[in-house]
Amino acid sequence: RMVFLDGVMQSRRTGEAAYHETLIHPSLFAHKNPKRVAIIGGGEGASLREVLKHATVEHVMMIEIDEMMVDLSRKYIPSWSDCSMLVGSAPSCFDDPRVEVQYMDAFQWFIDNFPVDGSPIIAPFDVIIMDALDPQVRKEFVNALYDEGPFLKSIPNALEETGVFISQV
Repeated sequence: RMVFLDGVMQSRRTGEAAYHETLIHPSLFAHKNPKRVAIIGGGEGASLREVLKHATVEHVMMIEIDEMMVDLSRKYIPSWSDCSMLVGSAPSCFDDPRVEVQYMDAFQWFIDNFPVDGSPIIAPFDVIIMDALDPQVRKEFVNALYDEGPFLKSIPNALEETGVFISQV
């Protein structure tokens, strides 16, 4: 199975676990005690699955722009968001009580909740994981991430003092 979004391959069964494990686990192991985690994108649920394997995690905020992506992933690739092997979790990682999903533009969500010129609206995160569109394909995504604009400037406010930010490059 393969996942395409707007004609661009996002993920496929072959290599899916290796990709998500290497994206997620180093960032969570790099933090001494990750409790609050944000995932930008990740609509197929595999990043969520890997985050929830860490017993210290108490809350995961997943900000995914495309609700249909989550719905289709639940229906057609449920194994990617399967948390049935985790004690205390729901069969689907999306239904785990530690998970909150917001369907909106993640860049704007961070700008609104962690303003550069003000106090954060919500508690900052221990780990922020960028699992959005492939930056090799979507140049506008790369520009928004690295242009030192409002999204990138909001990230330090969104992280605890010892927080970790990880992104595919």
